[in-house]
Amino acid sequence: MEPTLDVMKDLMVVYLSGEASADTRALVEEYARSHPEYAALLRAASATGELETAPPAQDSEMRTLKMTRRFVFLRSLFLGMGIAFTLMPFTIVVRGGNIAFLLYRDVPALGVSFWSIAAASWVACYVMHREVKKAGL
Repeated sequence: MEPTLDVMKDLMVVYLSGEASADTRALVEEYARSHPEYAALLRAASATGELETAPPAQDSEMRTLKMTRRFVFLRSLFLGMGIAFTLMPFTIVVRGGNIAFLLYRDVPALGVSFWSIAAASWVACYVMHREVKKAGL
């Protein structure tokens, strides 16, 4: 099976960098002898030091880093929301030596809705924590 031009362009990078094995060098040189357009491309690339190749695809390490950053951001966001919405109904005011819970006294339904949001945030934190433990981290 003869390699395609795209495969040979990929091998050209290794060949021109000097990191190719003896077999790869032989394959590139033989392909250049039998294909004049590839030989011209090889000469031009070695003369200018620049290769006309497609940009490399985003590698998996970068995708993993982005996913990890997003995960840490979301986990921090849910933790902050859980703490904030849990404590918000306990907002107090002190007047004349008396302590009054604002949400409990004035708008108890709002306090319940804050605790509902807090519960959802804590559940999200727990699920994310469980996923990290499942992955063995």
